[in-house]
Amino acid sequence: MSVKKLSLVIAATLITPLVACGSEPNSTPDDSVALPDSAQAQIEALLAEKTARTPVQRKIASALLYEAHGTFAANIGTAKDPSKRIQPLAAHDAKGRVLVDIAGDVTRAKVEAVGGAMVGASALHHATRAWVDPSRLEELAGDASVIAIRPAFAAKTQRAMSHKGATQIEVGNDAARVAAMQEAQRKWLAAPHSDLLTPGANGGSVISAGVVAHGADLARKQYAADGTGVTVGVLSDSDDGKEAAIASGDLPADTITVPGQDGRPGAGEGTAMMEIVHDMAPGAKLAFATAFNGPDSMADNIRALRFTYHADVIVDDVIYYEENPYQDDIIAAAVDDVVADGAVYVSSAGNEGNYDDGTSGTWEGDFKAAGALATLPSGYTVHSFGDKVISDRIEVGGGPLVLQWSDPSSLDAPMSSNDYDLFVLDEDLRNVLVASTDLQDGAGLPAEYLGYNIPAGLRVVVAKHPNAEPRALRATIYNGELGLSTEGATFGHNSANGALGAAAVNVAEANGAAFVAGPTTPIELYSSDGPRRVFYDRNGNAFNTNKVTFASGGGQTRNKPDIAGADGVATTLPSTTGLNPFFGTSAAAPHVGAVAALVKSVVPGATPDQIKTALTSGALDIEAAGRDRDAGAGLAWAPGALKKAGAPAAVFLEENSLTLSTDAVLPGTSATLRVQLINNGLAKATAVSGTLSSSTPGVTITTATSTYPNVAAGATATDPTAYAFTVASTVPCGTKIDFTLTVNFTGVGAHPTTLPFSLQVGRPDTTLTNVFTYAGPPAAIPDGDPTGIDIPVTLTGTGPISRLVFSIDGTACSADAGSTTVGLDHTWVGDLSLTLSSPAGTSVSLLNAAGGPNNSGNNFCQTVLDDSASTSIEAVTVDQAPFTGTFRPNSPLAAFAGQPASGTWNLHAADSTFIDSGSVRAFSIYASGFTCE
Repeated sequence: MSVKKLSLVIAATLITPLVACGSEPNSTPDDSVALPDSAQAQIEALLAEKTARTPVQRKIASALLYEAHGTFAANIGTAKDPSKRIQPLAAHDAKGRVLVDIAGDVTRAKVEAVGGAMVGASALHHATRAWVDPSRLEELAGDASVIAIRPAFAAKTQRAMSHKGATQIEVGNDAARVAAMQEAQRKWLAAPHSDLLTPGANGGSVISAGVVAHGADLARKQYAADGTGVTVGVLSDSDDGKEAAIASGDLPADTITVPGQDGRPGAGEGTAMMEIVHDMAPGAKLAFATAFNGPDSMADNIRALRFTYHADVIVDDVIYYEENPYQDDIIAAAVDDVVADGAVYVSSAGNEGNYDDGTSGTWEGDFKAAGALATLPSGYTVHSFGDKVISDRIEVGGGPLVLQWSDPSSLDAPMSSNDYDLFVLDEDLRNVLVASTDLQDGAGLPAEYLGYNIPAGLRVVVAKHPNAEPRALRATIYNGELGLSTEGATFGHNSANGALGAAAVNVAEANGAAFVAGPTTPIELYSSDGPRRVFYDRNGNAFNTNKVTFASGGGQTRNKPDIAGADGVATTLPSTTGLNPFFGTSAAAPHVGAVAALVKSVVPGATPDQIKTALTSGALDIEAAGRDRDAGAGLAWAPGALKKAGAPAAVFLEENSLTLSTDAVLPGTSATLRVQLINNGLAKATAVSGTLSSSTPGVTITTATSTYPNVAAGATATDPTAYAFTVASTVPCGTKIDFTLTVNFTGVGAHPTTLPFSLQVGRPDTTLTNVFTYAGPPAAIPDGDPTGIDIPVTLTGTGPISRLVFSIDGTACSADAGSTTVGLDHTWVGDLSLTLSSPAGTSVSLLNAAGGPNNSGNNFCQTVLDDSASTSIEAVTVDQAPFTGTFRPNSPLAAFAGQPASGTWNLHAADSTFIDSGSVRAFSIYASGFTCE
């Protein structure tokens, strides 16, 4: 009987309404020992169809066959209403074709002969990805070169979206911990952190807070570690935004993308990851390749980054759903290859939750028959998830839903002969809604896959063929949770022996400083836990003969994840991408990889194993004491890793204080100054000398050099001979004098150090003058558009600025939505940013998500921003709306000191998130100058 005819029989048998969700689990021993007759009949019909498939149909995944014949059409979503129904596993194009992976050496001509279009191919792995009309799959499968056709295996990055009211993925049963972590994030965002989010020593417009949290700033000072001489390769979805990041200095100009491997348009997660690496290790070179063209292509690109582009450290944040959790498959094999060649490999641990926080979407354990009543007429046996519990309830919806078991597999040569099938039933276990029934007859993958958007409340049922051997099982609903869950959510190439799997910790836990060790620093609720049991090597050979279940004690238990890194950090990517702030183990992995690059740059002879040991032994222990299944060894700590790797201590000289011989530098006068140095490194500085210079016209250095005594680690030293200079009488009052002190010394990390500083000619005038008041029409702020709006501001003045104050005005203050009498009307001001830029090109952030992104207060009215205020505008709370009063701006307005007032300034306003909107209505600028009386 044909599949088409059988599908009519099945359709008549299946009663498949998609029922409402939310009832309590029906999984007690008394009522779960047997499936209702209706469900048994439907499963038996599906199994009969499976048995009747022709040799050609056996090459095609059941998901594709079911779709081609409409078996579950009533429950699979359509373009008209995709939000309320389960989504199909295979991607579709505008022509209705499905994206498939073809195992075998099929040619482009054969694909095109059935109206298909080839996307890519790997000769090494005998694999092809192509778009094919579902109705012609059997025609293609009839070719002798085709081994199997499956829905194109999807990749996912480990980014976690943030949004209003939440700072991470909506998972978890521990409401108190969720609330506590969200509050910590809100407080951190509300505090002034301009030093972390503005240009640093490595340039760029945005700096990850992980630089301080992981001690990368200390690593530069204490060990002269900045990644110089190291290449870091990054694999993710795409490098979108790379050019803009290069232009802003947030990526180096020589950043490489492997030709043809830039990835899908419209993403840019690879760029965000590279920015983190550049912030942490600014001396490192960067290379990118996409990991989204199939697992075979990802494996090829891993090798290319090492063997062609000579990456010393490789970082990825991608997982393929079909990666075998119980074997080192093709991606894990590529990881092992590059590690054996000398590269350090870091991969995100995953965002599938963890058992300790009650957020896991994974159940793992050996197959166990649910009892005599759970044996179907065909001889198939239903699996018990517990004590005769024949289903696992989906607590939080998600997808895809994947079942895998402990047989060896290779995507180009499947070999499983133990046949298991996967079914999703309604809440009452009466009706099959969708199923996956591929054949495992010696040439199948040990896996079954279902689609996306599978609602909460439905039930997962697993059945074993009567001839199948018991195996270790793993059921996972991605981006969701299971009612019965276990440890062991992390899997795949991040669990290769040579890899470092990275868990995630919210950078807000560091509170703007460095991370601290101890049980009060938790991993993110969505961060995947371990351990990982692996039964087979890359060639499909069992590590322990005939021991391929948990109960047998076979295989290798790998303590994964290995280490943790920061997430929730800033990038230059638009907030609408979900990459600013950047949450998820996707953000944690590049922080860890960058610490590895710092170690490699200072200890170039260190092997991958030595660097891995240095990172784990030098980590900050968090969560449970010692190594644990949630955070591994703990948080990556750059100074600790460098110390464990045997890096030599370095010298780092900085200016500690400056003493001027007069209270003010005036035109036509002379002055002397002394510069005290401090050694913030770990080694003694010897033969220290300084040379003072100035590029300001009319300033002459009369005593330019001074020799300092040796400076011990942590000590200070003042020049014995004061530097001296004169200022010509023609130098205008208010001129900023730019000085550079070049310091030479000997010691580890010794290099000429330039210390720039400036002095102002004259005394600041204490009188503020209104130099501008906006009198234009209300300027609407584009909703959810990071490009924002620019408001030109023309100032007139005769001299440089000594002090500037910005005021958001208003005639009558109100927190009512739509008020027209306030200076800036906007609902949910946590979406807003305001930036003021001078004619000289200096930009100051006036406010940026004041009160944090969850600040739902409305409007700003008579809000004065002044550096002398005691409270930051970033620390306001919702109940203070419309925020009347005087506050410190997000960044100091003192950055404008010494610049001319005259010229065209610019006020930039932007709204980061959709839904809320408003307008700039009234504002003023006040300034004072200098006096040389």
